[in-house]
Amino acid sequence: MRQTNQRAALIAIFLFAATGSTALGEMAASGDPKPDPSLRQVLLVRQDQSDCSNSNVSSSDPSLDRGVVWVSRGSDGITRVKIAMTASPNTTYHFFLKCVRILGDIKTQDEGDGNTAFEFPTNSVGDVYAFDMYPEGAPAGNKFQSVQVKY
Repeated sequence: MRQTNQRAALIAIFLFAATGSTALGEMAASGDPKPDPSLRQVLLVRQDQSDCSNSNVSSSDPSLDRGVVWVSRGSDGITRVKIAMTASPNTTYHFFLKCVRILGDIKTQDEGDGNTAFEFPTNSVGDVYAFDMYPEGAPAGNKFQSVQVKY
């Protein structure tokens, strides 16, 4: 139960911050449930490996879900990514645009929580792509894959 509450809290806390979108604020104020077509939300799942698009990654087992990635395609040609995750405490994770390039590092705190933001040129990926993250040495059991991002 605690894990479900933490997951819901993470989503609620970071959803507004992740979008940086006036449209989201307007949606909340007007009650209009129309989603922003430039936004996506995918989960980070504890899984040691997958292909470049993470075609076999799913969030069917909630006990493996360890974070949320919010993705926003900007009209300026930049895709912005915000990550909130829980993993091993006091650990630096390398966060990758899978099979493309490293986006940067996320350092977890003493309770294992970490969050950060990155951006990359939208034209560096297609309409389906993924992320992965792991600490130096990529030890088994401490690797994470995102569910596919699909536009």
